[in-house]
Amino acid sequence: MVFRSKIDKYFLFVITVAIIVLAFACLFPLFLDGQKEPFGIVLMFSMFTLTTGFLLWISFSIRYIFQEKYLLVKAGPLNKRIAYSEMISIRPTKDILTGYRILSSIDALAISYQTGLMGEIKISPKDKERFIEELKMRVSGIKILQ
Repeated sequence: MVFRSKIDKYFLFVITVAIIVLAFACLFPLFLDGQKEPFGIVLMFSMFTLTTGFLLWISFSIRYIFQEKYLLVKAGPLNKRIAYSEMISIRPTKDILTGYRILSSIDALAISYQTGLMGEIKISPKDKERFIEELKMRVSGIKILQ
């Protein structure tokens, strides 16, 4: 079963600001230099296009996929596998600025698990209730915290 990430206005604002900053950093130097070399122009536009494309790819392709033995959290080329046997608890959270997170909404869930550097991942499935029900079916004994 696949769950897409919820996208809210806050996330869209952050992505828009990031793209504007990238555009300023990559394209503004072209207007400062009196000599415009074709190689420099192509290089700066390429850097902007590739960086923006990568940012949009990882931001808008976030999925949470229930596999047989683990939950796969996927964002573009980035993957995180969390075994069901390692999951301890799940709780709602609004704290999305700290910790390990692969999400695109303030309305998030934090899954605690035994391994990993942080021991917790923050995600934002569109249908949180259905996601939690699916997780309860796959992880016996997971604590649902409020």
